Amino acid sequence: MSVRIEGRNPVFEALKNHRVLKVWIAQEIKTDQKIQEIMDLCHDSGVPIESTTLTELDRISETRHHQGTIAYLKPPEPQNLKGILEHEGREKCLLLVDHIQDPHNLGAILRTAESTGVDCVVVPKRSSVGLTATVHRVSMGGSIYVPVLRTSLYSTLKILRMEGIRVIGVDPMGSKAYFSENLTGSVAFILGGEDKGISQGLLRKCDGIVNIPMLGRLKSLNLSVAAAIVLYERVRQQTEKTQQP
Repeated sequence: MSVRIEGRNPVFEALKNHRVLKVWIAQEIKTDQKIQEIMDLCHDSGVPIESTTLTELDRISETRHHQGTIAYLKPPEPQNLKGILEHEGREKCLLLVDHIQDPHNLGAILRTAESTGVDCVVVPKRSSVGLTATVHRVSMGGSIYVPVLRTSLYSTLKILRMEGIRVIGVDPMGSKAYFSENLTGSVAFILGGEDKGISQGLLRKCDGIVNIPMLGRLKSLNLSVAAAIVLYERVRQQTEKTQQP
């Protein structure tokens, strides 16, 4: 089943990744530089372009932010966790999110995940949002490059344990601040959903639990912000590790 993707950057990245079946472009903006780049990629890869109007795109848009172009994607190649972990070359980083329902949060997480070298994002098959048009739009292309596996988090944890990958929970119940924990090497982070947090069963499966210090009156952060904080702390620690003599 094909998926709709909307917006100039998401469509552009999908074309670069050879994932597009067809592109609609509003004739009113065909002189725009980014639209020209999209059209050039379509011509180079043989992707058909259908000329339409901004009014028609407004009518069919799911996100209301199509920026004059909408495309349909080919279904992604089936992937599984064991296949992802078998790829050689670098230490692994995974993100497991318990009960994420806001497509804006998942899209923002995928954008950060792509920028920080995350190998995949895992969400439960039930009670979690999938790869909707809004997710693709907010991710700004991140959803094209970072696999999203919809499967049991408990089954995922069993595989991670077999592979020797540490599991770090990010939760207010954590005994130490995230920047005090060693986040280098292969690691998987677990974060809770928007309103429920990490379930107690998953917390018991963690090798360590860290918190993000809160100095104000609010007790929690937006889910995608929390993910960005710990992922970039890992990048910082990994960078320092590689620069050591």
